[in-house]
Amino acid sequence: MWRAAPLGLVLLATSAAGHEGHDHGPPSPPLAVQGLAPRASAESRDFELVAVLDQGRLTVYVDDHATGAPVENASLEVESGPFRAVGAHGGQGVYRLDAGPLAAPGRHDLVFTVQTPTIADLLPATLEVPTGAATPLTADASPVWYASVPLLQGAVVLLALCVLFLLVRRDRRATPPAALVLCLLALWPPGPAGAHEGHDHGAPAKATAAPVAAAGEAAQRQPDGALFVPKPVQRLLGLRTVPAEPGEWPDTFTLTGHVVADPNASALVQAPLRGRIELPEGGLPQLGAWVRQGQILARLAPILDAVDHTTLQAELAQIDGRIAIVSRNLERLRQLGINAPRQDLEQTDAELASLVTRRKAISDRFSERLPLTAPVSGVLALRNASPGQIVAGGDTLFTLLDPQRLWVEALLYDTDHASHFTAASARTADGQELRLTPLGTGYELRGHALPIQFRIEPRPADTHAPYLAVRQPLTVVAQMHHGSSGLRIPARALQKAADGTDQVWVRTQPEQFRPQRVEARDLGGGFSVVTRGLTAGDRVVTDGASLLFQVR
Repeated sequence: MWRAAPLGLVLLATSAAGHEGHDHGPPSPPLAVQGLAPRASAESRDFELVAVLDQGRLTVYVDDHATGAPVENASLEVESGPFRAVGAHGGQGVYRLDAGPLAAPGRHDLVFTVQTPTIADLLPATLEVPTGAATPLTADASPVWYASVPLLQGAVVLLALCVLFLLVRRDRRATPPAALVLCLLALWPPGPAGAHEGHDHGAPAKATAAPVAAAGEAAQRQPDGALFVPKPVQRLLGLRTVPAEPGEWPDTFTLTGHVVADPNASALVQAPLRGRIELPEGGLPQLGAWVRQGQILARLAPILDAVDHTTLQAELAQIDGRIAIVSRNLERLRQLGINAPRQDLEQTDAELASLVTRRKAISDRFSERLPLTAPVSGVLALRNASPGQIVAGGDTLFTLLDPQRLWVEALLYDTDHASHFTAASARTADGQELRLTPLGTGYELRGHALPIQFRIEPRPADTHAPYLAVRQPLTVVAQMHHGSSGLRIPARALQKAADGTDQVWVRTQPEQFRPQRVEARDLGGGFSVVTRGLTAGDRVVTDGASLLFQVR
């Protein structure tokens, strides 16, 4: 019986950490699920505004209504009855001010005044601060029962000593470990481990004050598929919107094309005959290097086969014999002096000179090095030559082109459209847009299609031009003479839903977005036309649209 008493006392001591009315069961749900920080929002034709109450301060996010871009360097004032405050600009369209009486629980009607160098606007809003907000406990606010803890500890110590004395007196050899544990538990100082939920008696008051602004300040997906995205998260994601623009837009058709070089600003350097590549002065040019017209790119040492080699050697031997005979005849004629026939002397001398020239031309075939020069100036786009490489006649060794003068060639299978388009654009695989000018359409089918050529127009100097390579595939969108009505949006706003249909994100409120399935066709030039699913003025997300799919 005595041995069971210490165990019961231990259970009594350990159960003293909780008191009536405090069930230390499952923890409370996280703040982000419990609710949002008190906030107010307002919209006008020019601005949209969200004000968030955070620990007695009001943080106001001011954005452009159409694009969602932060409004910088504006003046912001807020009024609510007799209260008036001016916001301090903190960058990225964020303005902060002291909330004052607005932090008190209740309903507050606010009027925000936003003024920029060109626009001034009033935005009314309502801020509702809920009552019953938890306040952190301090030493003065500790519960009454906490003051009786030392008395309870003293009583438990006395009881433990009595049990220990009785056990030792009954059996001096017995060791009462349970009683010793009971003494240690009784003497253990009360701290955070003994405090109940919401009462951390060992930490300072500031550490226990949970930031209300953190509640719900994370992007969340609603049960209906809509998204709540707080303004701070929108800035991290770089979200931007564009209103859907109604109008009459030209019909289009899509072609598959690829990049080609302008034939007037490009050239091929080929081997004229079979030979071996040798280095020129300065070595072979590097890929991408600028080459000037007439520059020697490489040298080619001709290689003769056995038959040609034997034929040339035989011809050289025949010429050498002929030279020896003509040389002796010329010498005898010169010995005759003035008696030598002048005509014979001139003919013999000319024949000898011709034989010497022929011999030199044939012997040079064994040691000559043909220079391979650049026909035009341009960038070295392709190099298929290496020192010591043996090439055949007609092999392409170098390709030169001007990267500022590139064309696009596409194949048109519907010949009825050959003369019905007025403008065109192209798009690379990574979404880069190119402006094209039609050059001409062929009159001979190539694989059941007509070739059409376009010139790629240069971009303005302040924009980044995409890197293009010859034979790079492109999607060409040609615009026709006639058109149809619809809503124009940037093509990057279109996203693919899980079932493969087109979808856009529409901003319905400053921090609310809903997915919308649409029917659209490519307009070219980086735009698409929506024929179903949107209404005029809907603000669709362009920048950061793909990131919204990651919100859970």
